[in-house]
Amino acid sequence: MQWQIRPKSLAVVAAFCFLAVTEALRFRRRKTKKTVYGLQHGRLHLDAHVPMWMNMGYWKVDGKDALNPKSLAEACRDLLELVLSEAGLSEDSKQDHSRCLIDVGFGCGEQTIYLMNEKPVSRCDELWWSARDHQVYFDQYIGITQDGAQCGYAQERVNELKKDSISLFCADASKPRIWSEQLLATIKAAKSKSKETWLLALDTAYHFSPSRWGIVEHAYHRLDASFMAFDLCLSPNARPLQKLILRILTTLMGAPWVNFITPEAYRQRLMNIGYPADAIKIVDISEHVFAPLATYMEEQDRRLKILGLGLGSFHAAKWLFRWWGRTGVVKGVVVVARHKECSQ
Repeated sequence: MQWQIRPKSLAVVAAFCFLAVTEALRFRRRKTKKTVYGLQHGRLHLDAHVPMWMNMGYWKVDGKDALNPKSLAEACRDLLELVLSEAGLSEDSKQDHSRCLIDVGFGCGEQTIYLMNEKPVSRCDELWWSARDHQVYFDQYIGITQDGAQCGYAQERVNELKKDSISLFCADASKPRIWSEQLLATIKAAKSKSKETWLLALDTAYHFSPSRWGIVEHAYHRLDASFMAFDLCLSPNARPLQKLILRILTTLMGAPWVNFITPEAYRQRLMNIGYPADAIKIVDISEHVFAPLATYMEEQDRRLKILGLGLGSFHAAKWLFRWWGRTGVVKGVVVVARHKECSQ
């Protein structure tokens, strides 16, 4: 008697064999593991209520504090504090006149809360809040960001403060000519209540398109505002090949190449706008920004991989910061330019 195997039956047998082999391999792998879950259950303990600071941070530590590395949130806070200090604001222990702040690219709310409140708002704020006496240096605050998701997230956080002196707007900070009437009116009202106005661009201005100078010129000529920032500059010693690589990378990261100029060219542009030469300060802090941030990201990637996670798209940024730190092709600088009408 001859056996005939039909194509349909053959397919069923093949499927059965595939499933059997797959299950055998799965069982074998399971036997080599110490437990069924490994460390995957660590995901169940991750707290979704986390700080949402995002700038490159200031990673310098002194003395015994060096034994306790900073968190990203603490480094971000310290970068803000450093900019305020270089602007001379943190030295003003007794503010005798009102100030208005226009914060362009304000993030997800932490920056706003730290600038405008004396104490933490939520439990996660306590993780990064400064142990030093904290002061509020501004009476009026207008935040502008182009990122709608971040603006909505920040608005929810700031609503907890219940302060009429804080206004957040979703708008393109680099193009004051297209700002809404409501935004312009809010700035005008805030200025009328203030003796001194400042524009803050914390790790944001190099992203502005077509360049950072539209908002800086508007701040000087239309708002009589002083300017403070953490910004990026091109090293005067950058070689042609480095410039070519950087130009490609800045295009990918959404930062116009025209924004990458040397610190001296930056200073000259501020002077051309009208800021007095003796009121301009540019401080190079690259040593305490790029390489330490890359190291932090590497360590964070290692910790996340234990739980089956990782840095994802931030791997490219980690490489970029490491390259900047090693070559010095990009400089991270604190910029302060006081308006001639600014009270001393």
